[in-house]
Amino acid sequence: MQSAARADRQMNKYRREFPMIKQKRVLAGALGCLLLCSHPAGYLISGTQPVQAAGQSVKLENTGKQENLAAENETAGQDNGQAVLPQDLEADYNDPDYVKMQFQKEDEGRQAAEPFAINSVEARTTKSPYTGLVYTHAPQLSDCVIIDGIDVSKWQADINWKKVKAAGVKFVFIRCGYTALSKQFAMYEDEYFRKNIQGAYDQGIQIGVYFFSNSITTSEAKQEARKTLELIEDYEDMITLPVVYDFEAFSSAYRAYGLSKAQVTKNMKAYSDIIQDAGYTPMYYGSPSFLNSSFDVPSLSEYDCWLANYTTKTTYTGDYTYWQYSSSGQVDGIEGNTDCNFYYSFDGVSEPDTAPDDIVEDLGPVTGLAMEDHDTDFITITWDQLEEASGYKVYRSKSYGGTYKQMKVINGNEVTEFTDASVVESEGRQYFYKVVPFVLDEDNNLSYGVESDILTAYTKRLHTFRLKTNTNLNLREHAGTEYASAGVVPAGTGLPFYKFTLSNDEKKWYKVTYTKNGKSYTGYLSGSYVTVYTYGKTTKKVNMRSGAGLSYKIQRAVPQGTKITVVANKTDASGIKWSQIKYTLNGKGYTGYIPKKYIQQI
Repeated sequence: MQSAARADRQMNKYRREFPMIKQKRVLAGALGCLLLCSHPAGYLISGTQPVQAAGQSVKLENTGKQENLAAENETAGQDNGQAVLPQDLEADYNDPDYVKMQFQKEDEGRQAAEPFAINSVEARTTKSPYTGLVYTHAPQLSDCVIIDGIDVSKWQADINWKKVKAAGVKFVFIRCGYTALSKQFAMYEDEYFRKNIQGAYDQGIQIGVYFFSNSITTSEAKQEARKTLELIEDYEDMITLPVVYDFEAFSSAYRAYGLSKAQVTKNMKAYSDIIQDAGYTPMYYGSPSFLNSSFDVPSLSEYDCWLANYTTKTTYTGDYTYWQYSSSGQVDGIEGNTDCNFYYSFDGVSEPDTAPDDIVEDLGPVTGLAMEDHDTDFITITWDQLEEASGYKVYRSKSYGGTYKQMKVINGNEVTEFTDASVVESEGRQYFYKVVPFVLDEDNNLSYGVESDILTAYTKRLHTFRLKTNTNLNLREHAGTEYASAGVVPAGTGLPFYKFTLSNDEKKWYKVTYTKNGKSYTGYLSGSYVTVYTYGKTTKKVNMRSGAGLSYKIQRAVPQGTKITVVANKTDASGIKWSQIKYTLNGKGYTGYIPKKYIQQI
């Protein structure tokens, strides 16, 4: 990403080159000359009322004129014989994607001049049909299916999706909305979103969506997530790829510019938790420099990453599922430049027939589906043999309610195990599996049985966290008492977890998977009625005290390397962090406090 000073210089240049809409404006932002309408530009163009932030009011002026503008634009972007081109759209310096495009214009030709080299024999190369350049893929992604795609917003104007499909585009990320650059928190729908998603879907192009965030607080990020769900509500069945949190406050033009890494990460998680709870796969976006400077990437291992790096060979070494490699691609059916992307998939983008017409109602379902083994780079699942079956098909999704893709066809009913070695190598990443039995008649005609329940599995968690229920506790479908119960978890049940989620009233809820009678249930337990444990070992011989502080009585010395359970953590008046621990030695249990710095998590 560019420096703020350079961004400011560029912005001044672009303000001179691109005349602004003649409306009443106010000064805003560190750019000094960044002008904002008394109505945000997205409101003037689309006729959509901005979404109010909590405790704020939106003043509507010139109501009659606005209604006329809305009426005039009801057919904007429709097939009325004259397509709207990008150059027909008015400049909008309140739209983050528009401002981003102006920064990109100066660097359009840079990637073509970059040297091409292969430094690893394991690396794979691809020539892009949209830039004409050859791209080198990271060695760890060499075994993937590499799929061509694009991303679009209103700034591509009218798109001929039939031509886009014919040009080889297999997937697209479509902007559904954004938060404006204005200091007041205001969200808008991308006025071309509904036309774009319907057009892409009609041509059989796989679809994901993104929301351009300018959130400053977790509360704003949650509002952006709920707005996203509102915008995509009618298109749930069309969206098979991730829902993306797009945060790019790379210049002082953006209201969230200068936000701390910790806050950006909190905002991303707050947004993604709500998206994930709704059954979609969340994902975050950024350039290498922005990912390193604005996200705590190690703490985001459970989420997919969309890398933006306009070069022929990225040096980014972190995990990513998509690579946006150019902002200046030329795609038939789209006027002007288009962002181009690679999707790294182990199973392509085609959807399997998990609900075929030929269903044998008395065959199945498969029972006993469970995670048998796992590590950071594989997951092994098992199930009970179904004697009537001729074999099984194993399907996987990255989200509970997402698209399930066929992973394995097993002929014969004796093999009831599948090892998934195509998972992204990372700690604690969730995957969802189901098994469908099938039968073959004497003429080899295939019929399917009833699919199994969905199994939630995960790569190995190097840091183990567990909780124990303090009472019989409802397992809620989502984080909050307002949601339905999927069952009751008995008091004293110990369960692993890897994160917590905040409910609407900011209470902690822990996402767990509870297994009973061979069936797995995934849901949320209230943090008010559980005890959370962390497992570790002591890094040196250390005194255990009766309370959290050096003034408390020494109970005994805990040997180095002792395996302990952390029950709680406290900070004393002097700022020293203490952990309340439990451990067993020679069959006898002990409990007390030791300094937290002498504990290594295991």
